[in-house]
This record gives sequence, structure tokens and C-alpha cells, in this order.
Amino acid sequence: MAGEKPKTGNVWNTVKPFVNGGASGMLATCVIQPVDMIKVRIQLGQGSGYNIAKNMMRDEGFGAFYKGLSAGLLRQATYTTARLGSFRCKCCFWFFCSCM
Repeated sequence: MAGEKPKTGNVWNTVKPFVNGGASGMLATCVIQPVDMIKVRIQLGQGSGYNIAKNMMRDEGFGAFYKGLSAGLLRQATYTTARLGSFRCKCCFWFFCSCM
């Protein structure tokens, strides 16, 4: 451990935290988007969660649950990728761990 030089030139080890952070954020957005869409419509006063989901499916189809998904994915692709990726890099730098 002491005296070992960190591996240099391995791009994947540097990029991996960013890829993992972005992928996890985007997957989370895809999973939570239908619930978030129902939540927004509840806040707009359109009724109970069950009635909203039933009416969305009947009137607009399954795609209604994923309206606005592109904006959420763009946010995750930029913000979450940078936030989680840089967090890992900063932790490794600050705490001298050998995760890179």
C-alpha cells in the first residue's frame, strides 16, 4: 500500500464513477417518473392518485405516465453525472483511498 504508485493511463477508472452516476440517476428517473406525474396531477387538484392513474391510462394511454421524461433524463445526464462522479473523485483525493 505505502509506496505504491497509482496506476496512470487507465481512462476507464477515471470515467467509471461518472458513467455509473449518470446511469443510476437516469434509471432512477425512469422508475420514478410515473409516480412523479401522478404526484403533479394530485397537486393540481385533479383528484386522488388512483383516479388520476385510471383516467390517465384510459384517456391518454401508457405514455402519459412518461410525459416530460426527456427533460428529467437530460437533467440526470448532466447534473447527476457530474455530482456523483465528482463526489467519488473528491472522496478518493481527500481521504487518500486507492479507488482510482
